[in-house]
Amino acid sequence: MRKVFTLLAAMACSFASFAQDIQLETKDGQVIENGSTLTVRSEMVDMMVWGQLDADIYVKNLTEQKLGVIAEMKVVSGGDTQICWGNGCVIVPVGNSHTTGMGVVSANSSTSLLIESLVMTPGYMDAVVTRTIEITVWTDKKPNEKVSATVTFTNDPTLSIGNTEITSPIVYSKDNVLYCQFADATNRQLQVYDVAGKLWKNVRLTSENESLPLEGRTKGLYIYRVMEAGKPVVSGKFLVK
Repeated sequence: MRKVFTLLAAMACSFASFAQDIQLETKDGQVIENGSTLTVRSEMVDMMVWGQLDADIYVKNLTEQKLGVIAEMKVVSGGDTQICWGNGCVIVPVGNSHTTGMGVVSANSSTSLLIESLVMTPGYMDAVVTRTIEITVWTDKKPNEKVSATVTFTNDPTLSIGNTEITSPIVYSKDNVLYCQFADATNRQLQVYDVAGKLWKNVRLTSENESLPLEGRTKGLYIYRVMEAGKPVVSGKFLVK
């Protein structure tokens, strides 16, 4: 009995370690998993004097109270990129990083990090722009629990509007359905637990796009883990409302 209790306690501690208070999302609410890499397609917006290409990266508060969030952005390639978070707007050159001041995100809501590229050359609306950044966010209360991703945003016409190129697994919940998206089709296992560590579902996944209906489940917080070749490839939490 002592061994069983110890095992359950260890599982609970393990789940708590990746139960984050915040997450990164795309404009349409898709979760950007911690450590993932993705490419998003945006449109150039005419600001009358310059063109503006938005990354459309959001930070979501997963808790029931407002949170103070700090962001760090490193510009990897493409050109100068602006971030307007916390304490005003800062243009960051390629190869440099900037840590913002604290911005506030309301409970259970998403807020844009306002990451954008400004194009001021003549004919800016016809310019093809591609920027790659590394973005990391954390709360003022938990500075060691960071969420990060590498994001390329572009108006390259070879990508369709709103298309997201998946290079890392994406798992997110919307309208009481848990969605899983992968770069390829192979055998995987989706495991879903309640916060006490009790296994609710162990589902075999075989395609690039999978979904799990959550209708009828008790409201509350759940934890998921995707296994591939016996190893976890992505994990996180979601809320059943």
